[in-house]
Amino acid sequence: MRLFGCSLIACFSVWGSTVFWAPVNPSRANYSITVRIDPAGGRLEGSETIRFRNTAARPIGRVAFLFGGDQLRLRGAERVPGVKSPALFELAKSVAHGETAELVVEWAISQPPLKDGEGGATSDWYPRLYWGFGTLDDYEVKAQVPAGFTFVATGKFDNGIYRAPGVLAFGIFVGKGFQVATRDAGGVAVTAVFTAKGEPCARLLLKTAVDAIGYYRGRFGFYPHNSLTIVPGDEDPKGGYPVATGMVFVHGQERMAERPDDFWKWITAHEIGHMYWSNYVLAQGPDTLDWLMIGLGIHADREYRRARGITNAGELRQTYAEGVEKGYDTTMDVTDEQGRAIQWDFNNVVEHGKSSAALDALESAIGAKTFDAAYRRCLRQYAGKQMSWRDFERVVEEESGQDLGWFFEQWVRSAAAAYYKVAAQTCSGGDCTVRIARVGTMRMPVTVAARFEDGSEQRAVTERLADEDTLHFPSKTPLKEVVIEPEKAVMMAAAPAPKDKDLLSQIEALPYVGAGEAALALYRSARDSGLQGDGPWLKLAWGLYDERHYAEALEAFRKLEPSDGTMWKFVSLVWQGHVLDLLGRRAEAIGKYQAALQLPGSPQVRHDQYHMKIDKQWVEERLKTPFTR
Repeated sequence: MRLFGCSLIACFSVWGSTVFWAPVNPSRANYSITVRIDPAGGRLEGSETIRFRNTAARPIGRVAFLFGGDQLRLRGAERVPGVKSPALFELAKSVAHGETAELVVEWAISQPPLKDGEGGATSDWYPRLYWGFGTLDDYEVKAQVPAGFTFVATGKFDNGIYRAPGVLAFGIFVGKGFQVATRDAGGVAVTAVFTAKGEPCARLLLKTAVDAIGYYRGRFGFYPHNSLTIVPGDEDPKGGYPVATGMVFVHGQERMAERPDDFWKWITAHEIGHMYWSNYVLAQGPDTLDWLMIGLGIHADREYRRARGITNAGELRQTYAEGVEKGYDTTMDVTDEQGRAIQWDFNNVVEHGKSSAALDALESAIGAKTFDAAYRRCLRQYAGKQMSWRDFERVVEEESGQDLGWFFEQWVRSAAAAYYKVAAQTCSGGDCTVRIARVGTMRMPVTVAARFEDGSEQRAVTERLADEDTLHFPSKTPLKEVVIEPEKAVMMAAAPAPKDKDLLSQIEALPYVGAGEAALALYRSARDSGLQGDGPWLKLAWGLYDERHYAEALEAFRKLEPSDGTMWKFVSLVWQGHVLDLLGRRAEAIGKYQAALQLPGSPQVRHDQYHMKIDKQWVEERLKTPFTR
């Protein structure tokens, strides 16, 4: 029987050979794009030629594109019906093994019209090949933009064309009323886009970017891209993120004064770290950042901060410890479906906080030299390829010569947390004995420092398998203190007791303002149960303050004072001062303010619910003028 001019068997054979499939390692594609941008009219129109070689044994008969625009046409191909996204096309002729495909695409996309002072950056403006995962490709982009608008893009500008080899996603910025400044960082074109009000911040970001790129190049031997562009993001100075390869948002540049200079230097180095991890070495799975890529990028900016003496940049790992205290399931290896069901801030608690804590702990366990060797090897071995955490585990095991399943199973595939305490300490006859007890759910080797009255210090490492380990330190002078993890390489995080989890959930659900009598009832429950954790007590303290339960609020704020960390102590002392002022106990309030001013660094915290920014200048004012609501 014949069906449309071919045998039934032959038709099924042809159809079966042209279903969409993706090569394991697609060859690098070349994009040549011309785009016409009408910012006032809110429209982009373009055409592009994409060339790639089929290096797989199987012919490619269908190609897919990621694109959310209004119009999309692939010359000489038919769009496959019933597939909304990505857009799927049947090629007129399959691309056989060894052949080079040349795809000509025409498209149009609508955007909101731009007004003066408005601008935006995106990497989702053009159709790009979809394989189900990211790939590094080469770009040549020519843009036609009306006079009076600011336009910058990924890559180096050369004879009217932006050229960007080996990038994951090509970004553009279009705006009106913006200024542009450029610097050279050893052949890398560094650009900052800014408003007149945001210029001081942009200049600092630009200077830092040049320095950070030079540092990273010296450390790793290369920088993976030929450009870096910093563009303004949201109004709130809360950080940033990479919008495309070689293009990053940094938020809140017009409110530079609300953050110390070290914060802006840190966020610049942090975002540049993503250019190595996720834009050069690629995350396995969806074309997004994941915890491993983020953690490896944070490790890079940590080394930069140490080299440049940058402090007060924000402790990302503390968000992880707070999450553990709240009873969150901090398992890192979750599926997309599991991730969508999470209602709390997984991005900050786990992808940023726990990932950096885990890699610091790994470095402590295997040694900095071995960790650095594995880190550099991954940069070489997985350049332009996808790397999973299992790949990373294998490399680390090979470099260290150790089986590290015990480490990765605990940190990646469980919510276990490390928490150790000094159970006892005694000295007799020149020998000091220190007993360290595991009270958390994770087993880790931890460093213990014994500090003596003569200023000397000795260190030892506990046995990972021991629930309780006894360490001996010989000394001729009395023991002054014992410190577990003096460098905090292994982050201590105290998980709540099972009986406290319901209480924590109720505290977490409290609004920051208008909690009513629920705050007082939960405070009494927390006090009677002996609830631990700075985050829950701070939430209760603010709820009590808001409802004018000042005596109880004072006690709640006092719970934070013994905390490990300048920021917690600062918040505790300043707010104790506020409440003591409200209670008419001015002399005690002044004492708290003076103690806050003695803390190191330049801590500051914003309370948006009260429209307050508290820093040392604020505290100086409170010494002159009592706090009022």
